[in-house]
Amino acid sequence: MKRMLILIGLVAPAGVTLARPVVPSEKTLRPAVQKYLEEKGHFCLGKFDWPITVTEHDRQIVTNDSVQMPVFEKLGLVTVSIPADDPTLRRYELTPEGRKYYLVKPMVSLGPGEQPVEHRGDFCAATLTLDRVVKWDKPTLVDGHPRTIVTYTYKVASAADWTRDPQVQKVFPMIHRIVDGAGTMQLVQAFSWTNHAWVALTPGS
Repeated sequence: MKRMLILIGLVAPAGVTLARPVVPSEKTLRPAVQKYLEEKGHFCLGKFDWPITVTEHDRQIVTNDSVQMPVFEKLGLVTVSIPADDPTLRRYELTPEGRKYYLVKPMVSLGPGEQPVEHRGDFCAATLTLDRVVKWDKPTLVDGHPRTIVTYTYKVASAADWTRDPQVQKVFPMIHRIVDGAGTMQLVQAFSWTNHAWVALTPGS
């Protein structure tokens, strides 16, 4: 949303100047950000692959899954089973209710070494749309294309009812920040001037 909404572009090497400066404007950037959010504006939790297995070691070191999955179980979003061959494990599966929030759509995250990793989908809590473009940086030349970093605020077009649950907000603090930050919290996104339009840069692009 968590991490698929903020991507900083590379800075041009010293001494490089733009041969044909492209001047960003609210008029050209607003539709670009709107298009980006239409395609990528899902606030998801990074729960790409199911079932999710929690080990005894996970519980001892208090991993995210070890504290988040029991909360989802109480809300009826997941069920838990204990494998007969290893009673220390807890295996969490999405319930029919939980599957309503699993968005089956190619998702890309950054893996080891900042390498893009593609997933079949993710568990999502809300959908964001553009509120307003706040500002943008002076373009720099990267790989032959001008790039700018756009700062914007957003609206929450829809959010799951369970995002307001106090326990959910405790174990997923970013949910509270995103939902309550509508209209005020600022997000940033890198854009490249490509084929006479500003195009959002995302992992793997």
